[in-house]
Amino acid sequence: MLEIEIKMPQLGQTTDEVRIIKWLVNEGQKIKAGQPLCEVETDKVTMEIESVAGGVVLKLLAIPGDIVIAGDVIAIIAEKEKAPEEMKVAGGSKGKRKDFKTSLEKKHKEIIAVSPGKIKEPVSAGQTIKTISLDLNEKKKLLGKLGNKKAIHIYRKMLEIRLFEERIRLLFLEGKMPGTIHQYIGMEACAVGVCGALENTDVIASTHRPHGHAIAKGISIKEITAELYGKVSGCCKGKGGSMHIGDLGKGCLPAIAIVGANLPIVGGMALAFKMRGEPRVAVSFFGDGASNEGTFHEALNMAAIYDVPAIFVCENNQYGASTNIKDTAKVKNIAERVCAYGMRGAIAYGMDVLSVYAAAKEQVELARKGDGPSLLELKTFRLCGHSRRDPCNYVSRQEKEYWKKRDPIVLYEKLLLSEKIIDKKSIEVLRSGIEAEIDDALEFAKNSPEPAPEDTYNDLYINMEVPR
Repeated sequence: MLEIEIKMPQLGQTTDEVRIIKWLVNEGQKIKAGQPLCEVETDKVTMEIESVAGGVVLKLLAIPGDIVIAGDVIAIIAEKEKAPEEMKVAGGSKGKRKDFKTSLEKKHKEIIAVSPGKIKEPVSAGQTIKTISLDLNEKKKLLGKLGNKKAIHIYRKMLEIRLFEERIRLLFLEGKMPGTIHQYIGMEACAVGVCGALENTDVIASTHRPHGHAIAKGISIKEITAELYGKVSGCCKGKGGSMHIGDLGKGCLPAIAIVGANLPIVGGMALAFKMRGEPRVAVSFFGDGASNEGTFHEALNMAAIYDVPAIFVCENNQYGASTNIKDTAKVKNIAERVCAYGMRGAIAYGMDVLSVYAAAKEQVELARKGDGPSLLELKTFRLCGHSRRDPCNYVSRQEKEYWKKRDPIVLYEKLLLSEKIIDKKSIEVLRSGIEAEIDDALEFAKNSPEPAPEDTYNDLYINMEVPR
């Protein structure tokens, strides 16, 4: 029996102390790695601490009200030990689950049950909003057009994002990863579907949640990991960190953490492509919260006026931080706002990578041939908190379970297996290869040199003497 010490991670930059509010597990209970152990209070927020290991809880070493310091052992977990039957946590009422499921199905009907190729009533003169959702036959046809190689590549990219994010999550929990992170778990189909429809010469701009976009656009896990550790071998030489990763050489503008700030920049990039006569497209990724920023309206209006090759991709995960979009916007669909700007609008189910790809491909081709900009809304859901320190208490347990059943990777994997494009053994080999790649990236990052103090003055200006 291997005993694992669970230590309190470093949670803030101003103090090492936190207060235990309550335990979420009991001694003798079997738990999984990543399962919340306790709720704590820092000098700024209340959050949950998760276990870095799975097994049986042997001992809880603090009581509610205790002040503990980063590095203190708060619990001991025994790995590979089965919990007694009487210790297993009982499930909830099946009747209540059924009632909730019915109401939740109704609540999200507009997101999931969209008709293939359905065209809504015009929202302005000459403009329509297209809602795209592929049925099984259409998915099979699209897989045939893509070919097995690209179909598997799409799966691999989504899996790379998920496994990388899960590993980073545990490293941050253990206090081994500096700074903070905003993760992309559950939204992988959005980045992979859109980037899969782009050419290498096309450019994307990301947000404070950029890991998935960067991996989907081709930045290596090794470069991203080194950047997260602040090393000179990182994609931004250690100067960007989690919220500013990117590599313009690979078509990925270093991410911008300010909500809505990349939209006008993408409009400007697309205008440059048009003025130069280059058949390139610029893509802006942003969240539903950014659709209420002034930059959203200004950028879409200017893009439409100048008729630029830009696609504005709204990843509507329904929560701007902790606030539901229904509390901040009267329109049912963010895509409906295109009626104010005279541009195309489209909606796709963001948990289905093939529907995302089909919708993005159509808009990219139209933009590339000179038919102007569009707004593509992807209905999705993040299967994690807004940031790493967010316990996500504003989302009910039932709603979390509802969306976990619509995990985009699981859904696509089932389709590939049913169509015999991939088998379970190949999936295991693929997963093992990605895990090994992440292991190598971590070693590379840890062994890479730190930036020198004088590096602060580099990369600030182009063709100019740096003022000292």
